Amino acid sequence: MSAPAGPRGYPPSERCRGILDRVREFIADEALPMVEEVEREIGPTAFALEPDGRLAAPMIGLKHRMQQASARAGLYCPHLPAPDGLGLGLVDVFHVQEEVYRHGLRGVQWMLAWTDGPSHLVRHWSAEAREAVLPGFLAGDTNVAFALTEPGAGSDALALTTSARRDGDGWVLDGGKHLITGAPFVQHAQVMARVEGAGRREVTAFLVPMDAPGASRGPVQQTIMADGQTGPLSFDGVRLPPGALIGREGGALDLVFLWINWARSRRGGMCSGLAWHCLDRSVGYTGARRAFGRPISDFGAVAERLSDVYMDWRAMRALALEVLARLEDTGLLDGGPVGAAERRDLSMLKTWCDEALLRVADRAIQVHGGRGLLAETGIERIYRVARNLRIPAGTTEIQRAMIADSLAAGYDGEPV
Repeated sequence: MSAPAGPRGYPPSERCRGILDRVREFIADEALPMVEEVEREIGPTAFALEPDGRLAAPMIGLKHRMQQASARAGLYCPHLPAPDGLGLGLVDVFHVQEEVYRHGLRGVQWMLAWTDGPSHLVRHWSAEAREAVLPGFLAGDTNVAFALTEPGAGSDALALTTSARRDGDGWVLDGGKHLITGAPFVQHAQVMARVEGAGRREVTAFLVPMDAPGASRGPVQQTIMADGQTGPLSFDGVRLPPGALIGREGGALDLVFLWINWARSRRGGMCSGLAWHCLDRSVGYTGARRAFGRPISDFGAVAERLSDVYMDWRAMRALALEVLARLEDTGLLDGGPVGAAERRDLSMLKTWCDEALLRVADRAIQVHGGRGLLAETGIERIYRVARNLRIPAGTTEIQRAMIADSLAAGYDGEPV
């Protein structure tokens, strides 16, 4: 099934169309063969874990090879401005993400930088960090965690207890984080802390090498995704040089929301691509699967579910493209101030796409019947990831509160 035109025509730019051709070529010639090689080696990969819960070594190897190959092809960071990335706008990045995620979650998705990949925060790294760490990061050789969440600081992100104190011209870091994506294997972490004596909103960010004395990883925290990539990080008297500071002291709250806004903006292309994948699989299966002498797509209950999948996909796609096009020129990811209307729109995009994808995956499993429950089909994995999405980067409850606050502060009866 081909993608429909966007609402009011939000197609990829001419430049992006050329990049999409490169993405499709890379997926066909490099990405899928890499995935299939690993699947031949270990079989179904949905729960491919080591005895200690970490992602299985062949899967970690696939992730790193996928990142590196995509970086060599110049496709790993479409969202970052040149020279770090392709410099695509929000709408074009949507189209790239959608094309990648329409292949499901077998491993092709690792060709795009995600939570532990390069984000707009690298533009705020010190000159020392950009020289020493950034080249390997952009090349897909290394991964860097975003370490904000603590056991007592989830939705209340400012309730941080991780602390830093000055030590000569450097710093000493103490504290702990949990539920950190990439914790079992990242080489560095971007850690949010509060300098001694700072106010509640005065957060400071540090780039911390995980091989530094006093930095350690706890056991894997196995989430609903069962992907072996989440865990705690601890910092016990970790000494950091001046160049470890990201941005300015006490000024990282803007960086936190820069990263969160980036994460929210990505949900459009990701969720649309995964919903597209579920729809394609469901239409193909229900047309081929026969029961009582005819294709099961002829049965009203199945047809209803397929219709609902299609409508949810089209609705999430239309909403995401319209919102991203409206946010295109706001400087959303440039680190500047983000207004209430922009926050509302991002919250709306994230909430609708997250919840619609969960509905889509649930119905796709249902129309596949018993086969939909099998890990080897890959659809149940999308369902688990979709359920997970409703919590990171701000729970759906927080998103709805932000939407309501925006409406209370200035709703004038107009749709934009």
